[in-house]
Amino acid sequence: MNMAQRLLGHAPSSQEETRWRLLQAATEVFAEVGYRAATTREISRRAEVNLAAIHYHFGDKAELYREVFRLPFLNECNTFATLDLEEVSLSEALRALYIWLFPPEAEADPMLRQFLRLHAREEGDPSGVLGDALVQAFRPNHEKLLALLSREMEVSDVDDDMQRLAFNLVGLATVYLHGGRSAVEAFAPQLLKGVPARETMVERLLEHALVLIAGEKKRRMRMQKEST
Repeated sequence: MNMAQRLLGHAPSSQEETRWRLLQAATEVFAEVGYRAATTREISRRAEVNLAAIHYHFGDKAELYREVFRLPFLNECNTFATLDLEEVSLSEALRALYIWLFPPEAEADPMLRQFLRLHAREEGDPSGVLGDALVQAFRPNHEKLLALLSREMEVSDVDDDMQRLAFNLVGLATVYLHGGRSAVEAFAPQLLKGVPARETMVERLLEHALVLIAGEKKRRMRMQKEST
């Protein structure tokens, strides 16, 4: 139940325990063999629960798979999602975002490693069952980032350039986790190895993000002057 305690922020209740055991077992099995080869029988065996428990808690294997992918978006393990934008600085908010997207402890945490393996497997061999589950799970984070940027730009309307900036800021981190991870491991593996290296990466991501935001501010000011 270590995963459940970390993600929930508290030890799971007796009612929650079976559900979390299934989620942990499913994460392991899906990461090891992929969605198609995974069986509910093996998942329930590892969770040490009755096979019918999957149907009771999740309905079917597809919904269990989608629920596993929603785990990293839980507010309890995503500090950025719970920030009060009226109380934090730009740097504090961005650091929280990058710690969530690029957790320094990922390589030392077995469950975080499983999540990374699972996402990489889904990218290389899509299951076809996620649909818009990830999009909907990420939406609150994207909207919070847009709200943060709107605050910094002192605007109320989100335009295309604000959207571009938001996606660019997220992309700074996700390249190390998904599509570009294999290239990083081939060309500069030291960037991903060990907590100190990953902590340094978070700080560099923050610094690069601040430069991008400052550049967009200057561009908007210039455009505003040219239009008057």
